[in-house]
Amino acid sequence: MATVLLIQTGWFEHLGLLYLASFVRSRGHRPELRVLRQPRALQAAVAQIQPQVVAFSATTGMHRRVLELARSLRPFFPGLILLGGPHPTYFPEVIQDPGLDVICRGEGEKPLADLLDCLDRGEDFTRVRGLWVKREGEVVENPPADLIEDLDSIPFPDRGLLEAADPFLGRSAMRRLVTMRGCPYRCAYCYNGTLQDLLHGHGRYLRQRSVDNVLAEIRTLPGPKTINLVDDTFGVKREWALDFLDRYRREFGWPLIVNARVELLDEELIRALQAANCHCVQIGLESGDARIREQVLGRKVSEDKILAAGEALHRHGLKFLTYNMIGLPEETLDQAMATLALNGLLAADFPRVSIFQPYPRTALGDQARNSGLVAPDYAADQVSESYFRHSVLRRPDIRRFENLHKLFWPAIRWPRLRPAARALTRLPRNPLFDLIFLVSIGLQYRAATNRPLGETLALGWKNLRAYFS
Repeated sequence: MATVLLIQTGWFEHLGLLYLASFVRSRGHRPELRVLRQPRALQAAVAQIQPQVVAFSATTGMHRRVLELARSLRPFFPGLILLGGPHPTYFPEVIQDPGLDVICRGEGEKPLADLLDCLDRGEDFTRVRGLWVKREGEVVENPPADLIEDLDSIPFPDRGLLEAADPFLGRSAMRRLVTMRGCPYRCAYCYNGTLQDLLHGHGRYLRQRSVDNVLAEIRTLPGPKTINLVDDTFGVKREWALDFLDRYRREFGWPLIVNARVELLDEELIRALQAANCHCVQIGLESGDARIREQVLGRKVSEDKILAAGEALHRHGLKFLTYNMIGLPEETLDQAMATLALNGLLAADFPRVSIFQPYPRTALGDQARNSGLVAPDYAADQVSESYFRHSVLRRPDIRRFENLHKLFWPAIRWPRLRPAARALTRLPRNPLFDLIFLVSIGLQYRAATNRPLGETLALGWKNLRAYFS
């Protein structure tokens, strides 16, 4: 039996790590989990647990903090330090960081379990598929592991580890569930297309758990809880979605949150969501300007379809959240104001807006670099941890988009403020605008996720540092 210490640096229910824990436990190994951000806490955990592997997960932007932790551990830890998650999947050159020995690209359950098998048996692990391994200055680059076709074969995420590591998270009023893996779309601002290309030939990309399996997992949860299905696109498997909603309604009926595509929301699906006590439907609007939405972002959906979906959601009494971006390549301030105006026409309950981040190796990130909106040497290490504060685009009017972002929700909530909000975008960045945004998103987050006020405030405080990073 080998021991792996999984490190979580954010205060939320990180299902990826919990799936890794349950999977390696099913293979006879010992997983441990800690939620921390400080080097001393990490060193104390390693001294107590004595793992063979310390494993981190990181998204791009967040990876810098994780790498700092890994480097701080290196002088005190003779075992393997591994980084998995989106960042090493898309930027495998991170293996050259002095704090790392191994990275995992793609899904991590089988590679991590195979690595622990090798360590337990004293065998060479440098050829484990899904891993890049650094040894004596050389890097062994293995192909991705085959995807797990039968998602029902994966044990449920080990929430007990998270509850032991942080009782606050264990008491959360909302639980996250994944019912499928993969997304069939290739939006220009997203890494999904890149991931599809990376994993092509390694198994079926879009996979769905059975309804029986998902309901069995929900039965393990102390209820009633708000259930947040964090799949990229609920309803892409239509018959599955309708069957799940009907059975969920009859057995549970707890508040439900889903992510959906506007073009998939018809009367039948919306009625089923309403009957199942759906608390909030989250949809990607992204831009209120048709050219930006369709040609720049790759979202081929008309304004008529967006408005029809919004009208149907309101008619059936369903609240909905919209995801929006401003500060996009080629976007004018008028077009950003159109995004604000479309949310007003929709009467979106929770209009959430972010500032565009040009992630390298996405279609839109490459366009930003090729058009000179970012430096020619712009790289992942320059990506902000937060997409809620500043833009990295080099354009003279970018401050106006950053300021509009902070005033977005009040200008939708009170339409008479829109001319004043537009005029205020000329001001310098200032703490008052930051405060307006933080209050706005806090109020939205609490209502959209159905969390108590105290829990919302505690989560906001714990994760506040990311906003100012």
